[in-house]
Amino acid sequence: MKRIRAAALDDETLAIDTQSLRAILACVFADVSEAVIVTDRDRRVVMTNEAANTLFRYPPDEFRGLHTLALYERAEDFEQLGTTHYHGDADGERHTYFMRYRRKDGSVFEGETTGGAIRGSDQNRPMFVGIIRDVSSHIATDKVLHSLHQITSDPTRGFAQRQREIVELGAQHFGVPYGVVAQIDNQHYEIKEAHSPDGSIVPGTVYDVSDTFCWHVIAKHGPFGIHHAAESQLCTHPCYNTFQLESYLGAPITVDGELYGSLSFSSPLPTPPFNQRDYDLMGMFAQWLGHEIARQRDLDALREAHERVHRLATHDELTGLGNRRLLTEQFEQELERVHRYARSLSVALIDFDHFKQLNDRYGHAAGDAALQLFARLARQTLRASDTIGRWGGEEFLALLPETPLSAAAGTLERLVESVRNTPLEVAGEQIPLTISAGVTSTRGNESVEQVLKRADEALYRAKNDGRDRVHCR
Repeated sequence: MKRIRAAALDDETLAIDTQSLRAILACVFADVSEAVIVTDRDRRVVMTNEAANTLFRYPPDEFRGLHTLALYERAEDFEQLGTTHYHGDADGERHTYFMRYRRKDGSVFEGETTGGAIRGSDQNRPMFVGIIRDVSSHIATDKVLHSLHQITSDPTRGFAQRQREIVELGAQHFGVPYGVVAQIDNQHYEIKEAHSPDGSIVPGTVYDVSDTFCWHVIAKHGPFGIHHAAESQLCTHPCYNTFQLESYLGAPITVDGELYGSLSFSSPLPTPPFNQRDYDLMGMFAQWLGHEIARQRDLDALREAHERVHRLATHDELTGLGNRRLLTEQFEQELERVHRYARSLSVALIDFDHFKQLNDRYGHAAGDAALQLFARLARQTLRASDTIGRWGGEEFLALLPETPLSAAAGTLERLVESVRNTPLEVAGEQIPLTISAGVTSTRGNESVEQVLKRADEALYRAKNDGRDRVHCR
């Protein structure tokens, strides 16, 4: 009987001791910003602070007595921790680890946990404490920044692909269906890139910037967001009235220090309120995209410069036709095809008649205008597969691939006639122009010089026969 009374007294003392400890812990952890959960030896909840109730979305009365197995995403994680950290023989050392937890509503989050045993008067009946911090956003941010780096550092991706994948990544990260890159010019808001699963947002569409939520991004000079437009002052905004966008997160895109436009992500459904981390990350998305646009502009400018240099090196500035260098290269290529595939190639040398007299009487400006007029008529007469360029002075060379001599002669006859029927107008005066042409075709394995010599001989005969004509050889 004495033993029974002693055991009952010990249980009563233990209950009092546990209640006292729970009360003390509740006071200690009441104002702690991280979630704190205290459990008994069986890992049932005996105390939580307000942060834990909020994080796991359990009211206090439902939390107390709950078996913590319900808080883990995976039962095997619960069991493993029971063998390593939370058992009767656990020491007082604190352990920090990452775990995936489940809230009452079924949603899952990543938690950084520091936990261990608390020993009271009865060393054989420990309590356990876990301090949990939701690090889901930190982990998600690290993942998205890693993905951004992969996208922008991959040389196999072109600009269009990188821009599209950045927008898709942002929409996925913020959990919304729409992503838009827009260029802003004065009051014009033009969509340049759009992630729109339903196809409702079309690149090239233009709006007045004041009719978009982007207006607030520009006014703020930084990220702007709204998570439930219907419950805000934006419920009367034209963008909300037109598109019924409940949530919106946008940031300005700057290129070389100048406003280019905006990057935005939106949804027709409300979202959880955006926090400072969201705004910071949104700004980084826009900044990375601005770097991509700047880089593409630099590449485009460099490419255009190379093209201008190449054109200056291979084209005649006055007529816009190919110059002697380009014609020689193409001539050699065409002869190579003739030799390899036994195809025909006709070549014509064309020269203005009495060009010196035109210059002497009307000036060099008139001579330049005559050359430009000829270039225009030649482009109209010859096929797209033919090549004509300025060989030197008032002389031109035409390459007509896969064209027999008779067909080439007919083409040159039309060109001669077109020049004859198109006088040059100078100061109100109609000045007649004529040209002569010598045409030849390749004869087996010949060099450029051999073919040109024969074409030049044909041109000489056309001049001697009275000009304004075509001679074949």
